[in-house]
Amino acid sequence: MAAIRSRLAELTDPGRFDLRPGPSRRVLDVGCGSKKKPGAVGLDISADTDADIVHDLDVFPYPIEDASFDEVVMQDVLEHVRDPIRVAGELHRILVPGGRLQLRTPHFSSVLAYGDPTHHHYFSTLAIRYLASPGFAHYSSVRFRVVHITLDMWLPFRVTGIASLANRFPDVYERYFAFRFPAMNIRAELVALK
Repeated sequence: MAAIRSRLAELTDPGRFDLRPGPSRRVLDVGCGSKKKPGAVGLDISADTDADIVHDLDVFPYPIEDASFDEVVMQDVLEHVRDPIRVAGELHRILVPGGRLQLRTPHFSSVLAYGDPTHHHYFSTLAIRYLASPGFAHYSSVRFRVVHITLDMWLPFRVTGIASLANRFPDVYERYFAFRFPAMNIRAELVALK
């Protein structure tokens, strides 16, 4: 019985989808809130957080030097900004060449996306790919290489195999099945190309 409880706790733990910085020397935690990643420099709009740098992400440029960080972690923040393409450009600017951007945002089918009135945008895997490489140069010349884009699914869809299929065929999933089997989040890792 203890083994079953332990496995159930593991399966239902929302922390399993939290972003974890790699072994980078210089990590920026964008929108850190009161849970800044250990060893990271925190950036947040509010001084009532663990932020080392207090700044509004919708005000450009950020008060950070070019190529200052090896890694940027942005968990549950991108949906709150007004101009995601411009934010991606700023993050690209402050990353070293080959620096990594880890991000997590609610999937457009998730109650986490449309349940918060402070969200300005809802994202698909296609939209995240577009942030990495905008289809039109007049939007942005910034480019990232996609390491992975992963759909995090709710427990019933993980244990029934729907999550595996959704991640294997994300375009088909988002086009035909996303509102039948809603995802929770999108996690992505991108590498700054300079």
